[in-house]
Amino acid sequence: MGGAAARWRERQSARGIPEHILRAAPADPWTQVPADFAPPDVPADTPSRTAARALAERAAARTCAGVSVLDVGCGGGDASLAAAWPDLSPVARVVGLDRQADMLGVFAAAARSRGIPYGTVRGSWPDAAEEAGRHDVVVCHHVLHNVVDLPPFLAALTGAVRGGGVGGGVVVEMLPEHPMAWLDPLWARFHDLHRPAPATAEDAVAVLGEEFGITAQVHRWERERRLPHGPEWVARRLCLPAERVGEVAEALATIPPRRTAAVTLVWTP
Repeated sequence: MGGAAARWRERQSARGIPEHILRAAPADPWTQVPADFAPPDVPADTPSRTAARALAERAAARTCAGVSVLDVGCGGGDASLAAAWPDLSPVARVVGLDRQADMLGVFAAAARSRGIPYGTVRGSWPDAAEEAGRHDVVVCHHVLHNVVDLPPFLAALTGAVRGGGVGGGVVVEMLPEHPMAWLDPLWARFHDLHRPAPATAEDAVAVLGEEFGITAQVHRWERERRLPHGPEWVARRLCLPAERVGEVAEALATIPPRRTAAVTLVWTP
């Protein structure tokens, strides 16, 4: 393991919640509501979508066939369905992979409502890579910051591209730093937990270069400003009981809002 991968592992490991805080939590702080991940009727016109569409079109031109897109950590399918909908697209099939069955249900419903052929795989990446198979384009949005051991994860993404990347490739979307880093001041306030610097998009790019000799295209952009997560959501993330939601609301007013910056990484095998 090179220095970049070791740095990623160290920084990601440090983002864990201490066991004594988890044991006292009134609810699972990682619970996600599947309905929150339903893709919009009209996908946002982002560099990630543009890159996935371009790779799909290039793959179709090379193979003269419909393109398959694998969505790793698909959630509701925003990443893959954006490449296939609503404009005329060479994408003939999307496959969603996620650990949560209820997320795959949202993905399947969204694909059906758009008339897009689909498949689903329940499992974790890269453990389920063999079952997921190989595809022309592999997309993975907002998953890397949940990964501690990054090289095997990235290697499996690259290896899932069919035909050695002839026309296709990988599109990863992430934030410049860990998506929960904005709450670090509140961890210090409520738990006296002082967290070190998080892993960054630059760290991920460094791992790609050091471990695989891959120079990713890097696109930095701003997402549309999203409504801030409410104090109830933040209190659960902070492992706090409902009676402290009022304190959390007051504390949220004292810290900067979540950043809207995003990063898209694109590469071919």
